[in-house]
This record gives sequence, C-alpha cells and structure tokens, in this order.
Amino acid sequence: PVSSFSIDPTGNNLVVGTVNGTVEIWDTSRSTNPRRTQLLSVRQSFLKRHRAMTLDERNTSKPVEMNESIDKPSDNELEDAATTIRESSIQDDIALLAIGGEEIPHKHPTSKISQIYLPRHLTAQKCGFVTKQRNPDYGTTLLLWQTPSMFLEEAVRSSGDRFKITAMINVPLSAQCHPEVHYDGRRLLVFGKDHIGLIILVYHVLGTRFDQDEFNDYKKTKLNAKGEESGGVINLEEECRVKFVNRIRHAGLDGLAYFDSMLMTANERYVVINTKAGHLIGCDGRNACEGLFIIDLEDSRNCEAET
Repeated sequence: PVSSFSIDPTGNNLVVGTVNGTVEIWDTSRSTNPRRTQLLSVRQSFLKRHRAMTLDERNTSKPVEMNESIDKPSDNELEDAATTIRESSIQDDIALLAIGGEEIPHKHPTSKISQIYLPRHLTAQKCGFVTKQRNPDYGTTLLLWQTPSMFLEEAVRSSGDRFKITAMINVPLSAQCHPEVHYDGRRLLVFGKDHIGLIILVYHVLGTRFDQDEFNDYKKTKLNAKGEESGGVINLEEECRVKFVNRIRHAGLDGLAYFDSMLMTANERYVVINTKAGHLIGCDGRNACEGLFIIDLEDSRNCEAET
C-alpha cells in the first residue's frame, strides 16, 4: 500500500513510498501511459552494499597466488576452481541472509516511507530527493537518493540513470517527536526536539558542483560508536554528499510538547515555524504565546519576528 508520494516541478517524475519501506519511480511524462522505471527497496539496498563491502574485504585479504608453471591447467584443476567459486558464492549468500539488524547502519529499513521531499524548483534527476522513515524505538531516519550522473550536463545525462542511496541521517532527536523536514536541493532542515528542547538542525547537501570546493575542504568529523559523523550523518559513497553545518536553539523554540504538531516552511533565506513561547520574544505589549517564529538565516544577528 502507498504511504506517501511526491511529484517534481516538471510533472515528469513521480516518487511513491510504501508501507514496506520501498520506493517507486514513475515516469509520468505521458499522462495517458505512465510507467514505473524503478522499484527500490531500502533493505535490499543496504544488504547489497554490505555484501559488496564484504566481498571487497575478502578479495583484499586473499591475494591472488600466481602459478609459476607455464603448463595449461588440467580440466580437474579448472573444475576445482569453479567449485571453489560456487562454494564461496553460496557462503556469501548465507552470510547475506544471516545479516541482522546490528550489521547494517539502518536499524529499521522496512519501516514505511512516511514522507518524500522534492525541491520545488528542480527535477529529481538534478538534485535527488529525501525520504523519511520513523520508528518508535529508533527514531527518524532520512535517506538521500541521487543518480550517479546528476552532476553531468543534461545533454550527456542518461535517460536510464538509476537512483540509489548516497547518504543517511539518523536524526539525533527524541524518538517520540515527529520532526518536520525541508529540502531545497542544497539545504536540509530538520525541526524537532532532543533531550534539551526544541532545535533546528541544518545540513548541507552536495547537489551541485558549485558547492564542490566546500565539500573538498570539508574534513570528516570523528565517527561515534555507531559509525556516524556529527549530526548523525553517514555518507555511503566515497565522495561526501551530506555534512552537518549548524544547530539553532532559541528561546522562541519552546512551548511545544511531543504530542503537539511541529510545523515548518522555509526558503533559501527564511525559516518559519510555529511556537508557543511568543511571550519570551514578543515586544509589542500583547504578551502573546502562540504564533509563528521567523528566522533569517542570512542575518548574523539571527533576527526573528512573531506574528
């Protein structure tokens, strides 16, 4: 069953999430004949990645032994080699099936895709998209899906380019809250509650080569016991695709309990959220509590207003 869906600004790409943790990509350029181009399983994506890493480690740890003999190998030797390869493959399959939840970084890959975030001004092929999964025990996990050729010119970009997971964020917030997320192709904002109080987490996403220098100069922070960088980021590619850049705390970010709805909208400059702590920042004499809290991301003084 479908749990969420979103269409890009061109109307040519529809991204659908299901309750089983799968993502479907549909080509809707022909409204009378839409077709599904990809069926992606979050769980299978991580299992395949884990298996590939296991095979790489195994091949690296077992250097190839060169046969000094110039004689042609016998049929028996070739058969033994084929048998060895088959047995190794079978062992890999068994190991793959035996992988438990502790072996892969995503602790709830089969949770439903509750939300899909596509920028309002860019196609999915140009900037990718973000999916949200939530589990009452493990909290919220965000996945960044991108195509390998997203940085190429449109003329040379393959029409059959496939989406894959390039980064994951185990959002460091309370598992009880339902965080709000905004993604514009370059900036990823998460509004939620941690053990201290309400907070906005800011992430930078490599969605264009114009930001390449910033990511080239970026030094990965020390990994924690879970293999995460600062902000719960796990980059799954050799090239860094997401980095945690800032957290925003303010007296105006207060008053909302875990059962209250957290609302947020944003653009490149402003972030607007709901608050119940207007009396802590209001200066118009009304002493209002509930309202909207506006943050200017480009103002060094971090100006805000309440309505």
